Amino acid sequence: MSNNIDSSDVVIIGGGLAGLTTAALLARSEKTVTLFERSSKEIGGRARTTEIDGFYFNQGPHAIYLTDATDTILKELGITYTGGIPAGKGYLISGGKKREIAGDYSSWLSGKSDDGSQFFISPTKIDFSQLENVTEQEWLDKNIRDINDAEIIKTIIRLNTYANDPDIMSIGPVLHQIYVASQAGGVMYLDGGWQTLVDGLLTVAKNANARIVMGKKAIRVKRNDSSRWQVLLEDKTEVSSKIVVIAAGPKDAYSLFDDSERPDVLSKAVQEAKPVRLVCLDVALSSLPDKDTLFALGVDRPLYFSVHSAYAKLAPKGGALIHVAKYLGTSIEPKPREDQPELEELLDLLQPGWRQVLVKKRPLPNMVVSNALVTAADGGLGGRPDTRVADNLYIVGDWVGKEGIVSNASVASAKRASQQILNG
Repeated sequence: MSNNIDSSDVVIIGGGLAGLTTAALLARSEKTVTLFERSSKEIGGRARTTEIDGFYFNQGPHAIYLTDATDTILKELGITYTGGIPAGKGYLISGGKKREIAGDYSSWLSGKSDDGSQFFISPTKIDFSQLENVTEQEWLDKNIRDINDAEIIKTIIRLNTYANDPDIMSIGPVLHQIYVASQAGGVMYLDGGWQTLVDGLLTVAKNANARIVMGKKAIRVKRNDSSRWQVLLEDKTEVSSKIVVIAAGPKDAYSLFDDSERPDVLSKAVQEAKPVRLVCLDVALSSLPDKDTLFALGVDRPLYFSVHSAYAKLAPKGGALIHVAKYLGTSIEPKPREDQPELEELLDLLQPGWRQVLVKKRPLPNMVVSNALVTAADGGLGGRPDTRVADNLYIVGDWVGKEGIVSNASVASAKRASQQILNG
């Protein structure tokens, strides 16, 4: 086997959502692109979906915001998808008891004061950019007088960010995310899972002649004598490229460089990054015991429950696919022996009899939802690294750029890096 792969205009390291979006955008603009994905079997990172007996398992609960970066950029690429918008009643759970709620966030509050409800009615009055350095807890202490309302708003924040760190998380991007969620359309669960998006991005990239190389792990990036970038793969293969885009988390990006060549921004990012994590239990049932209970959130405990198959095609006829989760703080270590029984107890409360119709349950005891929490101490989104970190060297992902959180950050950073590359 040759020790070299023909060079491309752009080499992309990583085949998650950010890497695939970058590949699609650049290849469609007639750049020669080669993407290396270290897995030999799967591509898409946390956006991939696993099909088991007609059930479509996302990597924990996923929803697409219909008015944000992901939807906009996918439409630009001509990628279409279908699904359902969760609506109707749900439940808030506190003290082991459930209280019925409607879909409108403002109706979840007590109504004893108008500070919380007024925000949800008129979010456009908030200048989110002025709140980047303010923590969630600081904002709540200043603006929400009712303690019960403050706890419910924390619950809404967990739902929209997957994060459970009120003492350090920046409130600015959080409120923006809630504003986006409250807009017309809200969020959507996708038919066939998020693999629909992965497959769409792959199709666009390949149709534009991008090369997608599976089972090739990049282990080193360095400058060569001609000021091009040299990418060394685990099998000793080397590839030369004018431009390199790293679509990986901070630790993986950091590990690709020797100390003498590593951009300072990667050292800072790996030191400061606080991953956002969930404990998940994904459950497939042959039927749904309680067809009226489709959504619930814990208030006094950071728990989530949603029957995604009630709104999207994710299960065989009559079957149900449920995502149950616990939001972990960045400083909280998962405890599988305690966490999984807690999630099963939540199912016992909301879907009694679920064990008798169980087809498959898949625990994800320590799932990383996002590589880096957006913190007030770092200046909110303004504290995240830009996509361009050196001459012809770029990073993309959910921890990069000044726009969005979670998947929206991944796709928005891919768009920004692509624009920077195309503009020279």
